[in-house]
Amino acid sequence: MKKVLIFSFILTFVFSCSIDNDSDENAAYTDIIPIQSADFPDYFDFGRTHEITFNYLKPSTCHSFYDLYYVSDENTRTIAVVAYVQVNDDCETLTNESVEGSFNFRADEPTGTFYTFKLWQGTDDNGEDVFITYEVEVQ
Repeated sequence: MKKVLIFSFILTFVFSCSIDNDSDENAAYTDIIPIQSADFPDYFDFGRTHEITFNYLKPSTCHSFYDLYYVSDENTRTIAVVAYVQVNDDCETLTNESVEGSFNFRADEPTGTFYTFKLWQGTDDNGEDVFITYEVEVQ
């Protein structure tokens, strides 16, 4: 998960730089948003592409989906939502704005293989990353 934090820092640095020092009204950065839930099939068909849907809570009206943080390590996939945040005075905090997204996953490993998906849900009181984990077998 350290990669998520480093990636977030780099994106924040890149997107928050502005050549206009007179105004911050167009300032923007990226933010990592926890995934609340996902819908995985009971199994993957070998060689077939499957659509995986997920839900996350949009924190404010200034947040918009930017990309997925998606890291593949052998048969484990670590995933989090990356949001683009436009900073302005019109931002409103949202408390229960659920957003659905999806991604496609192709099962290329042989039958009997398990894929593990670790969806980032934030950090606990000790600052440790928390994941919801799904394991899906290829049949």
